[in-house]
Amino acid sequence: MPSSDPIRPETTTMPDRGDLIVELAGRLEVLDGLLSRLEEAERQAKDASEFLAHTRNWQEETVRTIQEERARMRQRQHALDELADHARAAIAALAHHRSLPREVHQLAVELQVLDAAGFLSRRGRARRPTGPSGPLGSA
Repeated sequence: MPSSDPIRPETTTMPDRGDLIVELAGRLEVLDGLLSRLEEAERQAKDASEFLAHTRNWQEETVRTIQEERARMRQRQHALDELADHARAAIAALAHHRSLPREVHQLAVELQVLDAAGFLSRRGRARRPTGPSGPLGSA
């Protein structure tokens, strides 16, 4: 049974005070290194977060730009289709005349080219039978 007398030390050996200080200093160095690594990891996480936010903003702006451009393209396609319809109606109205200006024939050819190239989106339009010199017959 161990003695409760404070004057008599226990029989277990206590490490030297210098050894404890050296061990403590070593542990503090390790903790300091861990703290530095943690601070660096936090800085990198903050940088990554800022980069992700910047990337997200760029993606959102790109999507908005694409949507706006698609809307403009739809408007232009609609205007082109309307113009083609009016041109076809004018050609059809003039088709029964014996003599047509060269510009009318050229317009008919340009409409055929646009349609064949796929620039006109209206697929429900009526096809006019073409004669030997195009959609207007002979000039």
